[in-house]
Amino acid sequence: MKRTLLLITVTLVTALQAFALSSFPPDMLVNKTFAQRYFYLDLIYEKFLPVEDSIRFFARAEEIRQLGKDTRDRNLELEADLLQLSFIIRNNKQDTARCVSGINRLLALARKENNAVLLARVHNSASGYYWDINYEKAIEHLLAEYEIIRNMAVEEYPGKQKSLYWLGNSYWFFRDYTNAMRYMAEAAATDPSGENLYYTLQSTNTVGLCHQQLGNLDSADYYFSRANSIAVTVGNDAWDGITSGNIGFDLYQREQYEKALPLLQKDLDLSVKRSDYGCASGSLIVIAEINLAKGNVALAFQQARQAREWIELTGEYGRLKALYLLMGKLEQQKGNLAVAKAYGDSSALVQDSLEAKLAALNTLRIQQRAALQKEREAAARREKLTAFITTVLAGVAVGIILFSVVRLILQFRTNGIRA
Repeated sequence: MKRTLLLITVTLVTALQAFALSSFPPDMLVNKTFAQRYFYLDLIYEKFLPVEDSIRFFARAEEIRQLGKDTRDRNLELEADLLQLSFIIRNNKQDTARCVSGINRLLALARKENNAVLLARVHNSASGYYWDINYEKAIEHLLAEYEIIRNMAVEEYPGKQKSLYWLGNSYWFFRDYTNAMRYMAEAAATDPSGENLYYTLQSTNTVGLCHQQLGNLDSADYYFSRANSIAVTVGNDAWDGITSGNIGFDLYQREQYEKALPLLQKDLDLSVKRSDYGCASGSLIVIAEINLAKGNVALAFQQARQAREWIELTGEYGRLKALYLLMGKLEQQKGNLAVAKAYGDSSALVQDSLEAKLAALNTLRIQQRAALQKEREAAARREKLTAFITTVLAGVAVGIILFSVVRLILQFRTNGIRA
């Protein structure tokens, strides 16, 4: 009986999936605003685009285009263009010429038709394409999207919070905490009670991390507590742990160890529960530091060893900086000064490596910015030259016309005199 029920369930689900993959509910798409058709479009972009082959997906896009033509829904026709471009960007990123020309064509079309929503969405797609190729171009497209959507309500542009988050995250990537906070705070305040709280939690927590990095612990506490409250309200254990651990780290920096320990332990336990051993190692290192400060050296050693195993397991070697500092203190407690110094040197090497990586990224971005400026200057020169040539040709054409008119008049007068 159970087997039969299972087979019926699987068959039904498969049939529904096949229906969803091959049919379009016109009433959900035709002559609707972007926000009104967002749910179904998001399903196509997020669920179908990653798994369908080009033949099936392009057939889907063509069906949408034809539906737009049949119902005189121009936005639906343009949606098909964006769907195809998104597929190409995702699956043929190495075909630079095709991707770039597709992006530029759709940007120009959106501007020509004064379609602000489409223009913003193409900029968003372009940022995703360029991120692995040219950071500066990617950020420029995110900023261009931001300028279009900044005064739009979520009801008009449902993806606004997500876009703000990724703009803030691009600055966080380069450790530009001031700009990261600006856009992350805006993202946190945009659609905070939306169905998908992921970006609300991420952005709120990241604002806290920025304040933490800048030493503004009171402000960091505020944002971590705000994110924690949301996580607890919706029953999100992962974010309950992460934000508790961040508050605990703030308390640790204030040397309020007894208040910090239970919060760090919560993060540790919940991280292990979901097998996030990188996050678990971070909290365990701080817990070990507290135990060392309290004189429990043996327990701190045991915790440090466990943290190292987890770091090796996850490959999150940036955490070795804090671990090596801890190991150096522990070895110093045991009187092994040479070993303690070696750990201190290793921690400094990890720090140097992290700083060198960040410096290289920033240098690359500066170079990309300079190259983009040269491109703009060259484009401006070409535009001026084109305008000059057009003006000259227009002048020549006018001259020829005037010459022809004068010649005809003179011929007319000459013929008149002769007559």
